[in-house]
Amino acid sequence: MLCTVIDIRGDYAMVRYDDTGVESQVALFLLPFGVDVGDRLKFEDFEFTAL
Repeated sequence: MLCTVIDIRGDYAMVRYDDTGVESQVALFLLPFGVDVGDRLKFEDFEFTAL
């Protein structure tokens, strides 16, 4: 699944999944180092990777 980081607040990021439009809160430690608002990510096999 592809998603976009739409907001970062403290230790959490809000991501929006492209195929469903659902927004979800994700702990920053689960995301790639240095992730920022607007970054595109792929969620596969319970792991986020930068595109």
